[in-house]
Amino acid sequence: MPQSLPTNAEDIGRRVLRLAENVRGPDDIAPARIEQLTGIPVEFNPDDANEYGFGGQLTDAWAYNLVSLPEGDRKPSRIMFSFDDESRANADMAPICALDFDDYAAALEAAGFRSKANRGPHDRVLYWDFSREDVSVQIYVRGESDAKADHACVSKLIINA
Repeated sequence: MPQSLPTNAEDIGRRVLRLAENVRGPDDIAPARIEQLTGIPVEFNPDDANEYGFGGQLTDAWAYNLVSLPEGDRKPSRIMFSFDDESRANADMAPICALDFDDYAAALEAAGFRSKANRGPHDRVLYWDFSREDVSVQIYVRGESDAKADHACVSKLIINA
């Protein structure tokens, strides 16, 4: 895949979904594999090769980030992707919700993942857990806006390999 930066939230969402669909183990979240599946160059922390990822700006209010989640000296077995509200004012998620939770769920289920809601107090969904063999993807959602609170938009996902 040619290396080019995402042009919008749907573009980066599709790339991250391609990554998630193809994770079968920790080697699939190694930097070279992330670059291969997303087409986005991975940057490294010069002080720790286990800390890597990429990020970019989508709109004035929204950025995206993918980062490894290292544990000690071992190669990371988890990565986190997030859409980050840089307005710090609960920005409307419409600009990043062209691919909504239903789109992510359908793609993961088509790739063989099974979903289960993880609920907290008052039966509120904390996140959705998609699992296939030894891989799981946790997806955190937020309502698009006050007016469209029932439209679930993806705010973060964590891939555990």
